Amino acid sequence: MPNEYTSRQERRKQQKKARSDRQKRSMWKKILLSLCAAFILVVIACGITIAVMIHDAPTLKASDLQTPQSTRIYDQDGKLVSTLFHEENRIKIDIDNVPKMVKDAVISIEDKRFRDHRGIDSRRLFGAVIANIKNGWGAEGGSTITQQVIKRSVLSPEKTLKRKAQEAWLALQLERKYSKDQILEMYLNNIYFGHGAYGIKTASEIYFGKDLSELNLSQAALLAGLPNAPSADDPFKHPERAKERRDQVLSAMVSNHVISKHQAKQAKAKPISELLRKEEKRQENNDPYNAFIDTVYEQLVNQKKIVSEKEFYQGGLKIYTTLDSKAQQAVYDLLRSGDIPYPDKNFETGISLVDTKTGAVKAVGGGRHFEAIGYTNYGSDVQNQPGSTIKPILDYGPAIEYLKWPTSHVLRDEQYQYSDGTPINEWDNEYWGDITMRRALEWSRNIPALKAFQAVGKDQAQEFASGLGINIDSIYESAAIGGFDGVSPLQMAGAYAAFGNGGTYHEPFTVKKIVFPSGKEWKPEPKLHDAMHDYTAYMITDMLKTVISSGTGTQANIPGIPVAGKTGSTNIPQDIQDQYGLGDGLVDSWFVGYTPQYSLAVWTGYPSLKNKDGDVQYIRYDGTQNIAMQLFQNLMSEISDPNMDDFEKPDTVVSIGSELYVRGTQQDKRNKEQPDQEENTENQKQDEEQANQEKDKENQKQEDEQDEKQPDQGKDQENQKQEDKQNEDQSKQEENKDNQKQEDEQNKEQPDQGNDEGNQDKEDDQKNEGDDHSNGGNNDNGQNDKDKQKDDDSGSDGENNSS
Repeated sequence: MPNEYTSRQERRKQQKKARSDRQKRSMWKKILLSLCAAFILVVIACGITIAVMIHDAPTLKASDLQTPQSTRIYDQDGKLVSTLFHEENRIKIDIDNVPKMVKDAVISIEDKRFRDHRGIDSRRLFGAVIANIKNGWGAEGGSTITQQVIKRSVLSPEKTLKRKAQEAWLALQLERKYSKDQILEMYLNNIYFGHGAYGIKTASEIYFGKDLSELNLSQAALLAGLPNAPSADDPFKHPERAKERRDQVLSAMVSNHVISKHQAKQAKAKPISELLRKEEKRQENNDPYNAFIDTVYEQLVNQKKIVSEKEFYQGGLKIYTTLDSKAQQAVYDLLRSGDIPYPDKNFETGISLVDTKTGAVKAVGGGRHFEAIGYTNYGSDVQNQPGSTIKPILDYGPAIEYLKWPTSHVLRDEQYQYSDGTPINEWDNEYWGDITMRRALEWSRNIPALKAFQAVGKDQAQEFASGLGINIDSIYESAAIGGFDGVSPLQMAGAYAAFGNGGTYHEPFTVKKIVFPSGKEWKPEPKLHDAMHDYTAYMITDMLKTVISSGTGTQANIPGIPVAGKTGSTNIPQDIQDQYGLGDGLVDSWFVGYTPQYSLAVWTGYPSLKNKDGDVQYIRYDGTQNIAMQLFQNLMSEISDPNMDDFEKPDTVVSIGSELYVRGTQQDKRNKEQPDQEENTENQKQDEEQANQEKDKENQKQEDEQDEKQPDQGKDQENQKQEDKQNEDQSKQEENKDNQKQEDEQNKEQPDQGNDEGNQDKEDDQKNEGDDHSNGGNNDNGQNDKDKQKDDDSGSDGENNSS
């Protein structure tokens, strides 16, 4: 009986376990069935998605496959002005004429399983997917050579899932229609190699000056590596990067078993310079818009990174720009004009024209010999020391902005030195004594500029300049007169535009919008901010108008047009003069000016101290120093609206005579207490002169009486006479120089004000005694001929800023 009970219990347990096992198996079946169903649904969904994506894929046409997509450039009015690809600049080659070594180099670095796959390399694609998951979409491409042919001839370069799906689909279609060699031929004839070269045969001529059949292994590898980043790996400009890329190609060829390690080692040992032709060459078409398009390229590809280099050249983009076609043509013609007295063929100039109100770049002069994108662009890219054109930005602008100095603020032009004890000289080796800030800027005096910089402080001066798009990493006192690394004409045109725009700075821009082949558009966000108060902008403008009307910039004057501007130059460093036995001359000569409509910056000079023959080249005082002003005057006269309104004075500025004051300042209040001063100036002058004459007579009478009583004091009398004579000579010198006599006399009639300003100068000097000293600052060695420099027709301020 007990045994039977035990058996029943065991049977129940077994039955219960069996039911549990059946339930578990049923659950797993359901899970597996659910997963299978989900997988099938995902596959169906993906299939439907892919089908939708490739549904509107373009049809493959032989004509499209033979010619790469090209970017088109439009001007401000929507007129087509340039197409980047020109068929006449491409030399096609049959695949049978391409050396095996060259084909092996291209395949090894671009698509090593090209001969094996059917248009898509699944192994490469999987690796790209992993990289994109880790680093974000678009981090790495998995495109084969076949896919690249599709991308460059049929599809847009956008990195979207739809475009990639269409690219893969069309690559499969392409592989069905064409052989591997035909596809490789399309690739080699369409790819961009830099320097305006489309196609590998054209590139061989550009870089090596020889046919493909004549290339050695090292040259073939160098050429094969260029399409990835033609500008970054440019062997003429960046030989070290080009070497790295060439060596990478050679290593890939070893890995792909097409060359031996020994062959790679020998090829890697060849210097890049020995592989290239002696002189850099580009495909040239003498397009007057090339310098502007080069600036567009620089902003979109290198600075903002909106598109890649491949997309820029072969993306089929429509780029709508701010280009003023007529102004650009005028710039192009001026740089090649026989009416401008260019001294020789090596003399260069850079020009940038910007809209004063918006910052839109209207024209760029890249240089007298600028021919193609990638050339040295002196208008928008190359930086040179600005000379005295920096004074409104680092000295007087900050003095008005932070210290509220009036234009009549008095500064003493006297023997002086930087805080580290280095002397600073004037360009005429003379000192003009007490002069107003207006006159100091008008005649480009260096010492008053340095004193203004010191009064403001280098930190605030640096901040002010940064707000105008000029960033100076390490600033020293020598920067006050242009002694720092340098600026480009485009930077200066943008900075000066803020003075003409009420203090609002717009970062110069060249592109209004980009339209991709898919129809997608990109538009830039305007970058603007208030760089200064409106009173600072207007007071600087008013003083710069004086520079052109009666100061160093008279040759840039345009009758009937409200124009403000500043000259600037950099003298040859004294050590260079001594080394080569040179006379007086300049390294750089500038003119930067603006109207309410345009801001224009012009740089002139030489690319290097010596030409190709080893001869020293520099700007001589034979009229060459004035070419910058002549170019400014010619261009601005041609493009300006003769009916434009003058600069509008803001309510924050008060006029007293010909001088300007910030409303509410101590000087402004003092002037308000004397409302009849202007009307009574002449009477006060006569009364003062009469009083002075009577006082002089009385003093002379007392001296005569004293001499009779004290005959032994003849020596003192003689000293007094010498002092009187010196004072008289100094007075005559001031009278001869001063073309603003009325303002100086007005300051003289206000002894209290003059004392206050004099005390302020003393306080400023005391304040700056503790300033940080400039390390390696510039010496201002004004060794120029005085009469030559002060002549109004010369217009050059001749300031020396040798580093």
